[in-house]
Parts: sequence; structure tokens; C-alpha cells
Amino acid sequence: MVLRNVVVTLTAAGVMFLVACDPGDPPPAGAGAAGGAGGSAEPGCPAPSGGPTVHSGDVSDNETWTAEGSPHVVSFPVRLRPGVTLTIEPCAEVLLEEDTGISAMDEGAELKAEGTEARPITFRGSEGARWNDVHVAWPGKATLRHVTLEGGGGDRFHANAALSAYGGSVTPAAPVLLVDHVTVRGSLGAGVLLLRASAFAEGSTDLVITESGSEEHPYPLELGEQALGSIPVGVYTGNRRDEILIQDEGANQTSGLQQDTTLRDRGVPYHFGDWRDARFNIGGGGEGAPLTTLTIEPGVTIRFEPGNFMQIEHFTGDFAASGALRALGTPEKPIVFTSAAEAPAPGDWGGLWFGGIPRDENVLENVIVEYAGYDCGCILLSCNDLTTFNGAVIFSQAPSSAFIQGSTFRHVAGHGVTRGWNGTAGPDFVSGNTFEDVSGCEQTRPWVEGQPCPDPKPPCPEG
Repeated sequence: MVLRNVVVTLTAAGVMFLVACDPGDPPPAGAGAAGGAGGSAEPGCPAPSGGPTVHSGDVSDNETWTAEGSPHVVSFPVRLRPGVTLTIEPCAEVLLEEDTGISAMDEGAELKAEGTEARPITFRGSEGARWNDVHVAWPGKATLRHVTLEGGGGDRFHANAALSAYGGSVTPAAPVLLVDHVTVRGSLGAGVLLLRASAFAEGSTDLVITESGSEEHPYPLELGEQALGSIPVGVYTGNRRDEILIQDEGANQTSGLQQDTTLRDRGVPYHFGDWRDARFNIGGGGEGAPLTTLTIEPGVTIRFEPGNFMQIEHFTGDFAASGALRALGTPEKPIVFTSAAEAPAPGDWGGLWFGGIPRDENVLENVIVEYAGYDCGCILLSCNDLTTFNGAVIFSQAPSSAFIQGSTFRHVAGHGVTRGWNGTAGPDFVSGNTFEDVSGCEQTRPWVEGQPCPDPKPPCPEG
């Protein structure tokens, strides 16, 4: 006789039972968990019996808010003083009254709220109150694991966010905030705000922001350019506007992205700017500035507010650009630069402007640029009979190669590619790319150094 998947049970009366089990059945009670004799899943949270515990004002010495002392009621804003660590235990519940929050903003101040999957930590309003936020500012730090924050966002100076962080406005961005399996739900405005060159710390993952947003701050996540590469894997849907807002903020007392960054597909579009004439600058700008490279991965969409531009070097002139753009899409997952208008139209935004001498590091493949051609306010060089120089892509200096390939320019008020330089006749950007509904030239004709323009200047095409 062969017995498979059998559990032998001996009762107090000395009777032995043989029970056959299907391989997919869980082990019977008392048989022990797989992976170790007598093992079991992590226990959940027991009902606390030592609370409530009331907290208010500055925390001047290290403290631990225990699960047993829950709920922990914050009746007045709590600030961690220099060198102080506030530890919040797994299973602890924090209830915050209206206009209160917890902040870590000083040297050595650190908030540690580290729950587990079975023993999470919660922050919510006391009796449904709209509380402010958990706020951390460099050199303070915060680590949140398996934490839920509900009903925050009462501080209008922090974009009505439930979780906010500030850096020192210098690069590299300050890694002030680590989130690991954190959920922000029901924030009045943004779920999470990162400004002044702050960033998520390495190891951040599984951030969920949902049921959040107001008319003024409808986005789940608002951040400055320096934080872009730190955005964790997560879920950013179910909010008033399911897009990640990129602020025109800068650092180091100048505008623009100033550290090498990779922009990844996080499941929702990026939205640049919340005011007309904002500029998404890559590079600190100007002659002698170090090179900053923005790499964009397949599937990313960036939507630009009307009147906005992306500038890969802000300044024009005969010097090496301080920025480079590597936008590497695929036919199945192109990278899209488009308008954020409710009813997109040609000329909504300004397109991609390459100032300075474009770097050889630039590569654009399988990219779509649409609804561009907003007034650039520029007068460039051309051997075409032109009145405007607006375009989906604008060059003021000649690049060394046609680094835009397999891409589409469509619904453009102006030119597909404005080649506005005095130099070589090429490179040619028509071959290998597609142009649809472009009101001007597919590409304009530059001045060729040492050669006069035809007289009269030809219209498009070059003739």
C-alpha cells in the first residue's frame, strides 16, 4: 500500500487517524506551516489597551509611539528637534486633529514609521478631521514602510498634500523621503509634494496615491525637475487628474534640470507646468555649464501647458549646450510630447528647442511631437521665404548628425524642423521621419556658410 499526502493525528484516547490530502490543500490546523516546523504567518494587530496617548508640540528626546498606546492623538503640531528620532511601531494608529501634522526639519531629526504587511501603521484625522501633513525638510529625514495616510492635506502652503518634502535647492537632490508600500488616500490636494530639489530616497517602491486632488491641486504627485528620476513604482490613478505634475523649479539659483535623470513610465502621463510660458530646461544653461542628460524610456507621455517649451539648453550661441536629450521609444511604445489643453490644437505649445551647439549625446527615436508651434518669439537664419520660425523642433546651431529618426511630427503650426543656423547644408531630418498636418516646411533651409541664399528665397520645399 502507498500513502501520499497523509497527515497522522494521535488523539488523547490513543486513536490514530489517517487523512489523505490533496496536494493543493492547506495543511490541517496544528500541522505546521511549510518551510519550517511549527511556523506560522505573522500575527496581525491586537486591540490596543493602553491608549489614547496625547502628543503636542516639540519632541526634544527620542520617543517611541507604541502599538499598545494607540491611538496616538496629535492635538497640536509635532516637530522633531535636532538629533531626535521619533519611532512609530507597527500596528500603531496616529489620529491627527485639524491643522496639525508631524514635521522633521532639523539636522538629525528623523521620523521612522516602519510597519509590516500584516502589521501596518495608519495616520488619519481624529473624528474625521482634515489634518495637515507629514512634512520633512532636509536635513531631516523620514522613512515610511507599510503606512497608510488618510484624509490629510490641510496645509495650503504645501499644495494641500498629505506627505510633503523639501530639499536644500541644490543638486544632487536631497533624498529626504523613503516610501515603501505607502498608500495616500483622500488628500485634499496633491497626495505627495517634493520641491526645492528634494527626492525619494533609494529603495522607495510601491507608492499608491488615490482618491486625492482638488481643482487647484488635482495631481496625485507634484515635484520639481530634480526629483524625476526618483519616482517609485506605484499606482497613481483614481485621482482628480491622473497625471504627475513637473514644476518649473530649478536649483543652484538657476532654472532647469541639473543632474542626469531617467524619466520612466509610471502608468500615467507627466504634465509639465501649471502656468503659461514655463520652460522645461535641460541643463543649467550657458557657456561652460556641465552637461546634464535627460533619458526618457519607452511609453512616456509628457503633456505641456499651452505656451510652454522644452529647451535642451536655454541659451543660444556658439558654445556647447549644457543639456542633452535621449528619448528612446519603440514602435510599440513611442515617447509622446504633446499638448495638455483640453481640446488640443496646433500651436498650443512651443516644441523642442535645442539651444547652443547640440551635443552628440542627443538621440530621439520613435518619438511623436504633436500640437507644437507656439510663437517662439525668435528670428533665426533661413534661406526660405519665411515670416515665422515656430516649429516642433527648433535648432539655432547645426547638430553634427540627424539624430532624430523613426519619429512623427503632426498637427504643427509652423515647421516640422526649423534649421535656423549659418553653417552646413545638413543634416537632413526629413529622411526617416514622418510629417503630418504641418502648416510650414517639413524642414527649413539653413544658411550655408560662404554661399549666398537664392534670390528670391524659395518657399517650402527648398526648391
